[in-house]
Amino acid sequence: MAHAPYLTTPWHPSSTDEGVVGGKARSLVAMKRLGFDVPDFCVVTCRAFDDLAGRGGLDALRGPLSDFLAARGPEVAYAVRSSARGEDSAENSFAGLYSTFLDVHGPDAVLGAIEACWTSYNNPEARDYRETRGAAASAMAVIVQALVPAEWSGVSFAANPVSLALSETVINASPGLGEALVSGAITPEEIVLDAESGEVLRRKNPPGSQQLPDGLLRAVLAKTRALSEAFGFPQDVEWASVGEQVFLLQSRPITTIADVYYSRCIEPWKDDPNARPDDEGRLWSRAYADEIWTPPVSPLFYNIHNLTSSITSYMGWHGDPTPLPPDVFKYYRAAAYVDVDVLRRQYSYHPKFSRLAGILNFFPESLQAAVRNDPWRWAGRLRRTARFELAHRSLRSLRHNHAALAAMWPGFIKQSDGWFDVDLDALSLEQVKEHRTELNKVVSVVSPACGFAVAYHAHDLTFILTGLLEKWFGDGDALYAQATSGLDQSVTVAESEGLWRLAKLLRSTPPQVRAAARTGFDGFERLAKAASEGRIFLEVFDTFWKAHRHRGASYKDVIHPRWGDDKGQLLSLIAGFVDSDVLSPRALNEEMAELRRRTQRELLARCRGPALWRRPILKWLFRYNEIYMSERDNHRFYFDRVWYQLRRIYRTFGRRLAEDGVLEGPDDVFFLGAGEVELGLSGALDSAAVKARVQTRRRAWERTLRSQPPKFLAGYASHDCRASSDAEVLVGIGASPGRVTGPVRVVYDVRELSNVADGEILVTRQTDPAWSTVFARIGGLVLETGGVLAHGASLCREFDLPCVTAIDDATSLLRDGDLVTVDGRSGRVSVDRAKLVLEIGPLGSERGRRTC
Repeated sequence: MAHAPYLTTPWHPSSTDEGVVGGKARSLVAMKRLGFDVPDFCVVTCRAFDDLAGRGGLDALRGPLSDFLAARGPEVAYAVRSSARGEDSAENSFAGLYSTFLDVHGPDAVLGAIEACWTSYNNPEARDYRETRGAAASAMAVIVQALVPAEWSGVSFAANPVSLALSETVINASPGLGEALVSGAITPEEIVLDAESGEVLRRKNPPGSQQLPDGLLRAVLAKTRALSEAFGFPQDVEWASVGEQVFLLQSRPITTIADVYYSRCIEPWKDDPNARPDDEGRLWSRAYADEIWTPPVSPLFYNIHNLTSSITSYMGWHGDPTPLPPDVFKYYRAAAYVDVDVLRRQYSYHPKFSRLAGILNFFPESLQAAVRNDPWRWAGRLRRTARFELAHRSLRSLRHNHAALAAMWPGFIKQSDGWFDVDLDALSLEQVKEHRTELNKVVSVVSPACGFAVAYHAHDLTFILTGLLEKWFGDGDALYAQATSGLDQSVTVAESEGLWRLAKLLRSTPPQVRAAARTGFDGFERLAKAASEGRIFLEVFDTFWKAHRHRGASYKDVIHPRWGDDKGQLLSLIAGFVDSDVLSPRALNEEMAELRRRTQRELLARCRGPALWRRPILKWLFRYNEIYMSERDNHRFYFDRVWYQLRRIYRTFGRRLAEDGVLEGPDDVFFLGAGEVELGLSGALDSAAVKARVQTRRRAWERTLRSQPPKFLAGYASHDCRASSDAEVLVGIGASPGRVTGPVRVVYDVRELSNVADGEILVTRQTDPAWSTVFARIGGLVLETGGVLAHGASLCREFDLPCVTAIDDATSLLRDGDLVTVDGRSGRVSVDRAKLVLEIGPLGSERGRRTC
């Protein structure tokens, strides 16, 4: 049959164009050309829909369609089904929304079925689906295909579409034609097989029905595998059999599996046969990983900051003989999850009294009592302590580690300043890779020292000191907060002080200069240079920017821009604070330092009589807790230089990949795994495949930015995710004591901080050092993720602000302007839309007396 504008066949060049034949037909064409058994078909093109649908123009199809039907004889029946643009894609299946007609005979009946398919394009269900999925209206092609007189028919899935298990293949089968099965009119036999071996794992057959013969089962499995391999993605396949021959009627990507499938590509363990991420008997926690990677996590950062080796080292230091699974962590919905059993083993090396809410929050409620009561593996803890204090003690020991870091930082600052001055785009690809190698050598020295300080000493001291204060005096969380507030030599306080002073300088500039500060740096700079006060500001600003250009990210993930990427980002932050009248961060810190000293004196004074032996223990703990909590905060100022330089390196890789046509834009590089970036640079990545991965991962990242994924998983299903809140009271973890009432300000990005007003309650996913300047202004903090060691919780204790963490979906449940009471002791946030006046803060400070 000759090609006509309104009708085409699988062998015509136009039939591979989705714009001509739609998504479903394009897949059929590909299957036919690859040699799969696909019944003969032709396609009524999208152009026919555009020109003829609703216009009574079916006669324009009659001639070419009759030629196609006549060539196959009058006895052949046909299936007529839709093939709209965008249908059967990895994002949108449109399953069951458009009409399908079976057992259609003769030109008149086929033409009538085509017209009915066109009509279904605009049915209410299809319109709603397009609107819900953000799919634009387009056009519909229609497939006319010889009907297979099926003895068996069914649907097979190369991966489990319900559990999202890539390790399972699911086959549904029933005798006869498959339309009743697809429409849900009958219950099919369901067979779940191991995708690799083909072993039947589970089989459910309706009572009294036939069982799919083993030969056909193996044939369907083989064809499903072959199709998925050919298309490079797990397929949802409709099939029908006559005798021993299996015909393929349709194949489309499994829409539910895209995130899991493309996430699997970046896993370090993806090729390890011992990995079992799909196992529904395994539990996974996002809460612990949120302390390390704040979701949404870019695929690239998940790779370059993967902590599997750190967990392995942790177990090794404690002499734990039990092998770890290869998949300690897994990536799903732009978040990192850790194996709960591994986490439980890790915290069994903590004394029972130190397993407080901040640790228990990492586990499902159903396990928390068991975790709290697990026997303390004191011998392993003693072994680790001995190894730290006796071997390489200058780097590892509690007494010496902080001094080693202090000696390391000056040289590191000088070296990293040199990194930032390098024009990476001017280097060859090999030179950029050599530079990355040199950076990694530096990291291999700095990172272990930071790890001992933060992951061991600071972490352990926090929970041990809090646990002892609770045991000896009661109310350990509140006492710990007061005994740790206002730490000396805080780099964060110094940085916040610098920003505060810049805001005061900006206030002294002419009004037109101040106004320009919110519109971008270049225009502001031109105006500022024309005024003496402006020139003074620019001089101080540039000095501060150069020393802090590696800062300013919403979170440490390399996907987030820094001040070094855009001076305007820093300038707008300063401009937003010009009208604030709060005390300087340094003055506030000194107030809190006096509270810390007073609290410690009072607690030590209470250690008398039979309890006198507690005094030297407390003095020792107070001293080292101050050292390492300062180190925990300060190390980020230094180590953020690594993240900033890695961001610069990968952005230049992204620009090169975009120039080569592999990526659509340079920042798409953050949605590739580290290994994929290397493959792309070597020319081994197909641009079409990369585009699909980037689109799926970006969509998951953007979704997670506004809506949290499950806190716990069993396999990939939500587990133990009970609603922790009602409409008026949200319940989380009390992370910094105190009680304050104020209006809500929801912030997703550090660049929005200029919108925060004095006294507002900041509600966000998590904070990072770049958020620190706002702590002098807010009345309290509510976080969706993290526990008592969250960055924001630590700063709230220093600034004497109430803080509640671990309130799932707080940024969705609370809205700008809601009046809430934050109780950082009980972990409750009460919504009171009728109340208009803020309560006095817990210490009666000026910040507690703010009004709306």
